[in-house]
Amino acid sequence: MSTEYRNFLALSYEELEERNLEAKSDRINRVSADEIREKRIKYLTDEKRIKAVTVLFSDLEGRLHLLTTTRSFFWVPTRI
Repeated sequence: MSTEYRNFLALSYEELEERNLEAKSDRINRVSADEIREKRIKYLTDEKRIKAVTVLFSDLEGRLHLLTTTRSFFWVPTRI
């Protein structure tokens, strides 16, 4: 059996908590939105073990929405 499809990124709860606290720190320190966006998109495009990204959010009426996209969605062409 091939393990080709099993090479994906899996974060432990501790790693996820650490990344969330780092993001919270950026917001508290008023890091610019452009800088945060650039940093996160760079991570998503550089990390080869990410196969898809899933985002869950609720709208103003409280309905839960789920958006899943492939990593190629985050590819950003080099600006000239």
